[in-house]
Amino acid sequence: MKKIVSIFILFTLGFILSSCPRELSTTYITIKTVRVLFFSFNENGIFPYLDNFNKNELGIGVFEDSTSSIVEIAQSFSFGNEAFADDPNTVIYTNTIEDVKVITLFDFDTSHPAGSNVHDILLHLNSMGETHEMNINSLSSTMFLFKFSTVPQNDSVQFEITGIITNEGDFTARTNLVVFPDLD
Repeated sequence: MKKIVSIFILFTLGFILSSCPRELSTTYITIKTVRVLFFSFNENGIFPYLDNFNKNELGIGVFEDSTSSIVEIAQSFSFGNEAFADDPNTVIYTNTIEDVKVITLFDFDTSHPAGSNVHDILLHLNSMGETHEMNINSLSSTMFLFKFSTVPQNDSVQFEITGIITNEGDFTARTNLVVFPDLD
């Protein structure tokens, strides 16, 4: 009988210890500044590709650059459900990038001379490489990927991207200047 009681106590104690509450955390991230990236796609459609620019496959990315974060940690209490619980860590962005404008600094084509916006030739690009049309003026997110729907007709391309980081203010950033060796 003592063996059964001892086994029962050990089993119960093991069950309770394995069910000890774990830490739950919530990370609040605030975007402070952004960075932009002008990129290309390689022959397999993989991006961002920065070694050689394919003028037929170009894109622009707008990403968070510097951030501040606050982590809140709490103890959860559950009894025996730890093996089936979801990820206990949550990330919440406290602000977004919005009101993005993309201006070409060089003549892109006859319809987009230097100083004009290129919104009508930008497609939204998802992380799987799929594109779709969008209204760039109504976007609000923590990052953006755009793909050009047309090919530049000149050998030099560079863009100025402006927008707002909510609760932080306006931003202006420029892509690197890219000069294509030959447009033929």
